[in-house]
Amino acid sequence: MNCRDVREVADSFLCDELLTETNHEILQHLDSCGSCRTEIDGRRTLRRALHGAFDRAPDLQPRPEFIDRLGGQLREAAAHNHRSWPFSPRWFAIAAGLVLAAGLAATILMNRPTPSDTLLAQDAAGDHQNCALTFRLVRKPIPLEDAAQRFDSALRVLLTAPPDDISTPGGPARVVERHSCAYGARQFGHVVLQYQGHVVSLLVTANDRSTRAAESVDAVPHLIGRPMNGLSVVSVNGSRHAILLVSDLESAELTKLSGAVSVPLAQRLAARFTVDRNTMASLYVLPALQGPPWLDAGRR
Repeated sequence: MNCRDVREVADSFLCDELLTETNHEILQHLDSCGSCRTEIDGRRTLRRALHGAFDRAPDLQPRPEFIDRLGGQLREAAAHNHRSWPFSPRWFAIAAGLVLAAGLAATILMNRPTPSDTLLAQDAAGDHQNCALTFRLVRKPIPLEDAAQRFDSALRVLLTAPPDDISTPGGPARVVERHSCAYGARQFGHVVLQYQGHVVSLLVTANDRSTRAAESVDAVPHLIGRPMNGLSVVSVNGSRHAILLVSDLESAELTKLSGAVSVPLAQRLAARFTVDRNTMASLYVLPALQGPPWLDAGRR
């Protein structure tokens, strides 16, 4: 595969629409072509910016008057149909089917990953593939302490968490590597695990959807979309950081491992943030006001 071939299918590659064999050919080409790596990284950054702008654009959200008008039209149509339709069990069956279909559609939409989640999962899977499996990173990994000083002090937690040997309901997991690495424009804290004969990447990165003042301690593992090139991604989201597990394990098994590994890590990050916030608050406690020394001397 040459540069022209790669650039023709670059967008399909970023959308995970290609066959596994084609993806492997592209990755092989990117391993030796800096120009195409720059092109792919630029397109990935542009796609992320466009998705983020769409999510945050108030003009693209449905207007309240439109929602009210649509609701009124639906109620009017329902009332008209109720008056004109004969009363029979058949219509109850139709109505029940419509309610069931609406419920299923709502469930699908609620569980559908957001564009930002999808991009995050793609970056996580790419980092796992290039760092933990094939060691084909464009930029060399750096120690966690260096990353904590340069990018995000929370990454320092990964120096000791999770512990080197972890007992989980599915069997023992063992840490084999800790570092920080980059994929595209995203910086990850990366802990590589061995679990049930599989390589698992635990990745910590800044959460693009930060809205609350503290990390959530009620985080629940959730699978992001469908497996990509055989890799599943399970995320635990705090308000400040996302903790992801990536592996070729079955999705259910990876979700169970996330509950044993990622959730305690999220709780530790939450506790760390609380301590840091209290420490910062204490810096703003003013001492008792005192006058100049000469005024104090005069009072005495």
